[in-house]
Amino acid sequence: MAQETESTRSILVVDTDTAAMDAAVSLLDGHKVYQARNVSDAQRKLVEEGIELAIIGPGFAHEAGVHEASLLLDIQPTLPIVLVADGLTTDVLRAAIRVGFKDVVDAPLNQSKVDSMLKHIERAAAISSGDIRPKTKIGKVITVMSPKGGAGKTMTSANVGLALAMMTDRPERVVIMDADLQFGDICISLQVEPQHTIVDAARDIDKLDEPLLDSLLATHTSGMRVLSAPLEPSLADEVSTQVVVKTLGMLKRMFDYVIIDTAPFLDEPVLSILERSDVVLLVVDMDLPAVKNAKLALDTLKLIKFPFEKMKLILNRVNSKARLDIGELERSLGLEVQAAISSDKLVPRAVNEGEPVVSLYPRSRVAKDLRNVASLVVDGHVEIEDPEDEPKRGWFR
Repeated sequence: MAQETESTRSILVVDTDTAAMDAAVSLLDGHKVYQARNVSDAQRKLVEEGIELAIIGPGFAHEAGVHEASLLLDIQPTLPIVLVADGLTTDVLRAAIRVGFKDVVDAPLNQSKVDSMLKHIERAAAISSGDIRPKTKIGKVITVMSPKGGAGKTMTSANVGLALAMMTDRPERVVIMDADLQFGDICISLQVEPQHTIVDAARDIDKLDEPLLDSLLATHTSGMRVLSAPLEPSLADEVSTQVVVKTLGMLKRMFDYVIIDTAPFLDEPVLSILERSDVVLLVVDMDLPAVKNAKLALDTLKLIKFPFEKMKLILNRVNSKARLDIGELERSLGLEVQAAISSDKLVPRAVNEGEPVVSLYPRSRVAKDLRNVASLVVDGHVEIEDPEDEPKRGWFR
């Protein structure tokens, strides 16, 4: 390993292509090199590390990719960004210049090109008087998913969001985004009547900024904010993946916690949200169809090399009569159970009341379970109890 010297630089390489990333890293021997496969992870690196230069790989060398990568400048405005393009077009070059990239170079990289990139650091340092460390805090994105409808995904989203709001002295720093674009129910679960929805963000996407987005958010009685899904299924077509990604990027800068309720399938918007999440709560009901769908979803995510360290398995409707063995379920899914939510008649009662169980029945066992899930997001660990301490039984016994 090369020794650190005064000329050692902190450089971030962002690309979706592992081979291209490895090639860039090999040319940066002797420097502190950080890697990110998506812009969401790259933003967090800007907050956590003293990044002096960002190299954006060919995986982002298209107009949409350039605009997404430009979100790094919202975190660190003076950051020099260089785009590496394989087959550079005029449209991509124009987009890169327009958003504020410092340079665009043709792939593949070589040492001469890398040395030229490093010169941008001194120029940026002169502009920013050497203060390159970002000043913005990035919120934590918690996505709640289930590949089977009716598994308790929306109930979990509403309760975890409210529990987080109740844990902090600034509930207004917590937001729930309803990304179930056809059949979102978060507003019903929270008894919130939205004046605006994500469709309004889509219609004003070219001029969407944080003040405008803030005006589109509803406010829960706790102070927590809510971004509603479209009020009609037919309006979902107006909300593109680009809208979802841009909106999420803004919410991360505006709030400490962003909780996202998703549709029960893996379409492009959901996959884009998962890629940009810090924690994914996979809610699985205690029945075979739910486990089967969860396994299929996980197999799909493996194919796209999703980082499973972000995934936390949450069992819902756990009780002593469940005929599923938790150990066998864990082996089937390849994940350890991180938290469990008790089966309780208070849950449907609270849903029908339009108030999360953590606030309507705060002393109940299921409310405690849901607060444990929220603590899992904050602290990373909770103890799992077997229901009524009964011996575990096999799935088919």
